[in-house]
Amino acid sequence: MSLLRLDIHQLRNLQASSLRPDPHINLIVGPNASGKTSLLEAIYLLGRGRSFRTPRSADLIAHGTDRFSVAGRIFREEREISLGVGFAEGERRLKLDGRIVDARAELLHALPVQFIDPTLHTLLGDAPKARRQFLDWGTFYAETDYLPAWRRYRRALEQRNAVLKSGRREAAILWGRELVKYGKIIEICRRRYVEALQIRFKEVAEQAELGTELELRYLPGWAGGKSLEAALHDDLDRDIRHGCTHSGPHRDDFTLYDAGRPVRRRLSRGQMKLLTCVLALVQTCLPARPVCLLIDDLASELDLENQALLTDLIVHFNIQIFITATHPEALPRLGPRAGRTFRLERGVITPN
Repeated sequence: MSLLRLDIHQLRNLQASSLRPDPHINLIVGPNASGKTSLLEAIYLLGRGRSFRTPRSADLIAHGTDRFSVAGRIFREEREISLGVGFAEGERRLKLDGRIVDARAELLHALPVQFIDPTLHTLLGDAPKARRQFLDWGTFYAETDYLPAWRRYRRALEQRNAVLKSGRREAAILWGRELVKYGKIIEICRRRYVEALQIRFKEVAEQAELGTELELRYLPGWAGGKSLEAALHDDLDRDIRHGCTHSGPHRDDFTLYDAGRPVRRRLSRGQMKLLTCVLALVQTCLPARPVCLLIDDLASELDLENQALLTDLIVHFNIQIFITATHPEALPRLGPRAGRTFRLERGVITPN
């Protein structure tokens, strides 16, 4: 499965365009502010139902217009299927195979999309929110029980926080039982996913001679050695004082170790980006369905040697990839291997 066709209308600075991408490597070249990232954003919209830049759909509308639309076609289950995301009259609409859908999860299932941006090197060093989102994406595709459990957990968390703010101890205890019920499912799903990711990541890292002692570790969002039930019990007085729940999967994290030490304390920005790019690449091969990978400014933070290493890995992954660069020479080993190249100039997309 890959994106067969992409139609863009009135999205940011992009001119109306219809593209037929290559099923493997697509190179998007153009000067800064030409619309390269907006083109990736259009594809991301189809697979996620939202932007990676803003939570407000209205921000995506081209200047002087009042609506936008992005449509695409994929091949799945032996036939072509249409997808669409649009915004008009203050309302966002998602469409799949000709029907309007309410949940973004339907688009997520139809077209898995992962995005690597120029700040990826911060994934392993910054606050854990981005790492939880990284985990969420992979676990969503790996574990069928994950999404329903996560939705119920989030609802229970909102209810527990509300009663904590009002000091209602017994109600907090009752909602805590719901957190434990669904939190255990989330923990099991995430642990299994991190274990599977670690196995494949270690294989690829060793083949690429990145190291033999790299280890991903799942870090539950509560004190070590305790059960979630015990952690919630012990935290109750503090939770009531602060009006929020301090322990649970909503505080989960993971980290990458090299020879027993966190990599963020040992490696340069370029090395961190290389490892996190490899981690993201490996993540795309774990779902049971093909993934569309978007890479914005691959050359950023990487020297020529690490660019070459990453390029050699990319071409051997059997997924559809869209990569931006200011010019083909910025990625000397990748440009000749691109199945299609799209040039952008002031929002105009010209396929080669």
